[in-house]
Amino acid sequence: MSFIRKNKFVIIAIGVFLILVILAFQIVTMFFPKEGVALYGDRLDGIEEVEITDKKSDKIVSALEDDSAVKEASVSVSGKIIEVIITVQDDTSLDTAKALTPKVTDNLNKKEKEFYDIQVFIKKDTEASNFPIIGYKHHAKNDFSWTKDREAE
Repeated sequence: MSFIRKNKFVIIAIGVFLILVILAFQIVTMFFPKEGVALYGDRLDGIEEVEITDKKSDKIVSALEDDSAVKEASVSVSGKIIEVIITVQDDTSLDTAKALTPKVTDNLNKKEKEFYDIQVFIKKDTEASNFPIIGYKHHAKNDFSWTKDREAE
């Protein structure tokens, strides 16, 4: 008891300090609840089973470049999105450009189509009022959604 009486201010200071540390920890976890969680969360679970390899990307690019309407194509994968950039010939119409998307999906198996979203960006080297166009296919959908067609003025 004499120890407590002699050091009561030190004991109170230590108690207040511990309470402040606990409160600070609670405030930090309240404002940053998932600090240690991965950027994409658990959305990428199972990606190892349906990984898009460089060989698969090259197969898609070669299938696109075999078409006479295509000048150049590239494929990249970012998380669950397959991003395809296609540069078409200057005389290519919108319908012809949109008809290139099956060349992307035909080179993917069923599991890959059900896992990945596909984004296709189609552009021309020259200025065209109705290009570029962007098509997007959600993994649960069968068809692409396109940006609104712009009429030539």
